[in-house]
Amino acid sequence: MTPRPPAFSRRVRYDRVTVGQTPRCGKGLFAAAALKAGQAVGRIRGEAKPPGYTSEYCMGYRDGAIEPDAPYRYINHSCDPNCELIEWEIDGGEGEKYYELWLHAKRAVGIGEELTIDYAANGAVRTGSSAVCLCGSPNCRGFI
Repeated sequence: MTPRPPAFSRRVRYDRVTVGQTPRCGKGLFAAAALKAGQAVGRIRGEAKPPGYTSEYCMGYRDGAIEPDAPYRYINHSCDPNCELIEWEIDGGEGEKYYELWLHAKRAVGIGEELTIDYAANGAVRTGSSAVCLCGSPNCRGFI
């Protein structure tokens, strides 16, 4: 199933998330409502950064990165993630196009479940170096 750009789903409520404490790595992002596979969770907003920019929170976006605002800056890594980042090209009419970065559920997610992405997937999160992984997944690679 290929998800449709959220711009075509104006009646759906997005940003159904909360920030809370995780047992392994400080704050995390959690589902405040049940999510279906392929469902848009929310739009990632923040400050666009140039190519080569890195930080603990930045996400690959266009040719550079975006430093995400809360709540999405708290999404943690998993080697077996339940969400993914999708960059949408939106037709603004009259030949205008703009781009948005969205978080989508890869599978069904229950209320209260921590939302995660694979930091290594398609440059999802750009950091200066690899780090030891703490995800606890049976498929853990051991590093991010």
